[in-house]
Amino acid sequence: MAAAASLLLLGACVTSGEQATLVQKPKTPPVRTVSNFSEALRCMDTLMWNHGKRDIFITSNGIPDATGRVAGGTKEMLITAVSRMSERSNAFRFVDFEPTLDDVNALYWMIGVQPNFRAPSYYVRGAITQLDDNVVSEAASAGISLPTFDLGISADQVMSVISVDLNIGELATRQIIPGLSASNSLAIVSSGKGADAGAVIGKAGLSFNVSLNKSEGLHQAVRTLIELSTIEVLGKMTRTPYWQCLGIDQTNPAFAGQARDWFDGMAPSQRVAYVQRVLLAEGYYDGPDSGQLDERTRDAISRYQADNDLIATGRIDFDLYQRMLAQPSGQRGTDKGPGAPRLQSVSNAGGEGLPRAAPAPAGAAPDLVLSSDRGPQPRYRAGETLVVRVQPTANGFVYCYYQDAAGSVARIFPNRFQPDSFLQANQQVEVPPGSQKPFNLRMDRPGASETIACIVSPDEIGTRIADRFKTEDLQPIPGATLADVVGAYGSIQGTSVRSRQMAVQVLPAVSAQR
Repeated sequence: MAAAASLLLLGACVTSGEQATLVQKPKTPPVRTVSNFSEALRCMDTLMWNHGKRDIFITSNGIPDATGRVAGGTKEMLITAVSRMSERSNAFRFVDFEPTLDDVNALYWMIGVQPNFRAPSYYVRGAITQLDDNVVSEAASAGISLPTFDLGISADQVMSVISVDLNIGELATRQIIPGLSASNSLAIVSSGKGADAGAVIGKAGLSFNVSLNKSEGLHQAVRTLIELSTIEVLGKMTRTPYWQCLGIDQTNPAFAGQARDWFDGMAPSQRVAYVQRVLLAEGYYDGPDSGQLDERTRDAISRYQADNDLIATGRIDFDLYQRMLAQPSGQRGTDKGPGAPRLQSVSNAGGEGLPRAAPAPAGAAPDLVLSSDRGPQPRYRAGETLVVRVQPTANGFVYCYYQDAAGSVARIFPNRFQPDSFLQANQQVEVPPGSQKPFNLRMDRPGASETIACIVSPDEIGTRIADRFKTEDLQPIPGATLADVVGAYGSIQGTSVRSRQMAVQVLPAVSAQR
């Protein structure tokens, strides 16, 4: 027979064949954590859905306690808050990656190596910055004493203040973005009431003590502050009216000023594109969000203004923007399901349309790593195809051109299959893209040298180049050399550029073997 197993329970040894006695069971059943801002987080999820925000990749190294007096899982609180804001909208995707200096270097190595890895565009940093005990302390007491009996009562209240600060930074540049911050404080109240009674029974003294204490939990206060601050900073980053989810009126001067800052900070084409998307979702407009204020857009604006108690001018002003911001598509009917109309959903995976850190100053353009599927000094045989690999060292706008053996020059990036010229730091792009190449760069003339040139700038300068170079992608630029194109980018005023070139040697084709 096998030896009897033993189980240690509350200091008692129980062997097989004996029945264990349950000493005590938990008196409080487990419950789901519900904070003061649980409904606000759900509201933010709906708000992100209505405004078409999705796929914003963020990370955080946690929210440390700078006071050294609060031990709590603040990073997990932050992740939970972000998750609850994204259940329906998929607005945010949290990358579990701690952006310390060494880890950022490792992160850059992972880009392009792990095919499913997406580097975060932004990171949240902050701390528990303040914990002041006994900011307010109040106490009162009274007592009465008789020859054979005495009685005393007392009441006290102690208030402490705890603060959390959060900021948003751009991961690629490690710059904190101005204006995307939150600093909130919470008062924690501890109160108590007590009664003391004493009596003499014969020669023996007997005392009774009765007390009632009410204390608001410190860690629950931290969770509340982190959720509130997360709503604020992510609402500011996505430029959505987060104050609606906090029960604050749209006309509040502080938040009206916030909306005014957003409006003033938008380029005219961005304002038009935003209005066109709202009008499209509301059924007033059926065209593209081109950013052009044409007659059809003006007519749609006028009809929207007339239906929403605004003066029907057909112009885009702050009153129109504020009304659209307060009531985007889907906000009127909160019972609408996932198929309800909303603003055109735009992926923000690369930070498109979101605030970015200030561009690098002149003379500090990012550099480029230019290579191919056969290295930085490639050799191809006639008939083989070239794959260009380009990778900026910092966020920038990249433009690549190809000069064949006959001297014809054509733009190969951006192109109709890869229309976005903006690349994140150390993001490697292949031209042509994908495993099934939509076009080929074929080497045709043995003994010749063909050249690739790429230009990078911290600013969008593709639209500012001379008109003679603004031909369609993959089409020869009449009468232009590669030096002409590179020189044209370098001559654009008010920005800095850097270029790299790669020569491709073409060898004779291998003869077929009989």
